Amino acid sequence: MRTLLLACGVAALAVIHVQPQGGGAWFGVLPPFANGDPNGPVVDLRTVSAPVARVPGGEERYTDLTGVRIRRDLETIVGFSRQSRAAGDRVWGRVTGFPAGLATHAWAAEQFRAAGLQNVQVQRYEASAPMWWATDWEVRIVADPAYGAGSRDVVLESAVPTSGSQIPGGSISAPLVHVGSVADAALPAVDVRGKIAVQHLKPESGAYSERTRTTERARELTKRGAVAVLNVIEQTANMRVRDFGNCGAPCFNIGTADGAFLEGVIKQAGGRGPAAEVRAQLRLVATTRSDLTGQNAFGLIPSKLGSISGESIIVNAHADGWYDAAGDNADGLAVLLAMARHFSRQENRLDRTLVFVASGGHHSTGLNGPSNFVRLNRDLAGKAVLVLNLEHIAQFQIVAGSWKAQPAEQPMNFGISNTAAFLMDLGKRGVERYAFNLNPTFTSSVPGDLGGYETLNVPRVQAIHSGPMYHTSGDVLESISVPGLERAARFYTYFVTEVARASRSVIDPQRK
Repeated sequence: MRTLLLACGVAALAVIHVQPQGGGAWFGVLPPFANGDPNGPVVDLRTVSAPVARVPGGEERYTDLTGVRIRRDLETIVGFSRQSRAAGDRVWGRVTGFPAGLATHAWAAEQFRAAGLQNVQVQRYEASAPMWWATDWEVRIVADPAYGAGSRDVVLESAVPTSGSQIPGGSISAPLVHVGSVADAALPAVDVRGKIAVQHLKPESGAYSERTRTTERARELTKRGAVAVLNVIEQTANMRVRDFGNCGAPCFNIGTADGAFLEGVIKQAGGRGPAAEVRAQLRLVATTRSDLTGQNAFGLIPSKLGSISGESIIVNAHADGWYDAAGDNADGLAVLLAMARHFSRQENRLDRTLVFVASGGHHSTGLNGPSNFVRLNRDLAGKAVLVLNLEHIAQFQIVAGSWKAQPAEQPMNFGISNTAAFLMDLGKRGVERYAFNLNPTFTSSVPGDLGGYETLNVPRVQAIHSGPMYHTSGDVLESISVPGLERAARFYTYFVTEVARASRSVIDPQRK
């Protein structure tokens, strides 16, 4: 393995370990390694371990909530994503409307039935809008004898088209021009007309944090005449990143190692005149799908009096995800199943009915699962006094920049939509009791799936983070903390138990 330090046009990249795909060097810049196993971790997780879960006295008997048991379900859920990749899906995962998504929901319903939940259904619904979908693509940097003896075309394996991208005729060939960093105050005074613009971004955490300015800058480049945009995402290794969209022109995300090669070649060619101009050929087959069907799997646990007709608590976790999606959201779904098993036992029944929903469509346009669950089950959903969402809850903390995993879970933001004093205090008591890693300041912000439940006008609660592995191929099984799964399961079980005992006036004091 050889080590190459490449400087991009606007910011120095970290030392990148690369190996050539074959062929000679490009101006002395070596092409990157092939990606290897995209299901493997991109950070060293071999020796990292989190502290064991804190289990208060008397709760040892709740064996459904142990991390080892939950991990088995996590492995099964991630397995559905890997089946998608084995089937040849370029962007693999448990995507709603596609076979792996259907299989995940069918399996979740089987788990509900096996646990003894009542009225278990896999409920299907039609899309409310078409969804962009890419089936094949390629970003090829085209070789030329001027680049060095023996240099040959390099395909950037990490390239992923962003949502909404289309190439009329299927391909574009054009010269490349570097346009700096998305963090720059303004675009540089360079001519991008008829060219493929390359911009650099370095997310502070996940790429999510760069959505707005990356997309807005791409649109401005398009207005200035760029025929396409390549987003070089400086994170680690050569992850595929599924984020951004609607750039105004064909737009592709490029992983770190591929991006280092690309920017290094552009820089070296820049001082050698027009004869050394670097060109790329982009190919994309994409369409919009209006024929997709979404699905939610759900089941009920009666109150301890045996009723399912009274007030209820909805517990939701989305089942779909991009790539292996271990932390978005296999961990949430696995904990949902653990809680369903726990509360289905007669000795653990509560004063209110529980509704467990494995929702779909979190990542699919027009297929939002929670909003369709409410629409199709108005009487059932209308009895809810609170909705709890389980999402991104047990991933190891990975520090962007150093890319080292910490012996703890990613800190999470805790949101309570109505900031009721009882619920805020309950969350803090739960943190003290189980050491669940929530940021100390709770807010009213509840983004994501809980938006689909907003029309119920009841409190909505969740803990969530968008760490460095968010929407990337680095979100793999090994990145999930087994003690973290147990911490989450015990915290949320305690939270639901206490809410079920409380009067509605303290859960929702603003209700009239």
